[in-house]
Amino acid sequence: MAEVDRELSSFLAIKGPLVEETYRAFRDWDLSVSAKENLKLIKETNSIGASSNAWLRDVLFVLSRRYDLDAGDKTLIQFAQSGVSLDEWRAAQLWHIARHDKLLRIFIGDWLYDKREKDFAVLTAEAAKEFLFKALEVQFNGKCDWSPTTIARVASRLLTTATEFHLLRGKTKREFVAYHLPERSFIYLLCAMMERESSTTRVIHSPDWRLFLMTVQAVEDELLRLHQYGKLRFERAGSLLELTLPYSDTAECVRSLAS
Repeated sequence: MAEVDRELSSFLAIKGPLVEETYRAFRDWDLSVSAKENLKLIKETNSIGASSNAWLRDVLFVLSRRYDLDAGDKTLIQFAQSGVSLDEWRAAQLWHIARHDKLLRIFIGDWLYDKREKDFAVLTAEAAKEFLFKALEVQFNGKCDWSPTTIARVASRLLTTATEFHLLRGKTKREFVAYHLPERSFIYLLCAMMERESSTTRVIHSPDWRLFLMTVQAVEDELLRLHQYGKLRFERAGSLLELTLPYSDTAECVRSLAS
C-alpha cells in the first residue's frame, strides 16, 4: 500500500481496533465540521459510552492517531452512517486501519496470510512473538528498545485483533476460520481501490486483499459472481481483465449501498 506509514506503535497495537467504539463515534460524526470539533464533542458528551474518563481519553487519542479524519478516511465515516451492519463496516475498518498501521498490515497481510496459505492449523502467542521480533529488528536496524513484556503483550494483542476481525477463533490457541468478506464490504473496497489505482489488474492483484486472507483467484471468483448478478461488470480474457463499477467514486458507492 502506498500510504503514509506511522512508526510501529505498541500503544495502538495494545489498544486494538476499538471496533464498536469507533463505529459508534462515526455513526454520530458530524461531517459538516472538523475532526477536532467532533472529537471535542465526544469528549464533552461521552457519546460513545466509554466506561471511564481514562478510557474515553485513550479512545480519542487512538481515533486521532489512527485515521485521516478530515480527508482520506471520511468515506469510512460515511459507510458507518449508511446503514450497514457492524460486521460489514468492520471489514472496511480493517482496510482503513492497515493503510496507516504498518505493524497490523504486515502481521495480517504478510505473516497471517502466509500461515494460512501454508495450512497452519494452530497459531500461538509464541509464534506471534517470533514474527514481532523479526519485524522490530527490521524497523530498528537490529536494536529494539521494546521490553520483553511489551513484546509479549503486543504479540498476544495482534492475535486478538485478528480474532476481532473474524479471521481467527479461540483464545490460547488460535485457529483460522472460513472467513467470507460481506458483499457490501467487498464492493466498498473495490470502489476505494479503483478510485486509488484506476487499474483493474492492480486492484485484483492488490496485496490489500490479503488482509481478508483472499487470494487473487478468490477475488476474481467474487467478481464473477457479482457480474452474474448484474451488480458490476467484470470480464476476463486470458491476461486481460476489465472491471466496470456503476459508481463514479467511493462516496457515490456508499450512498448507493445505503440501506
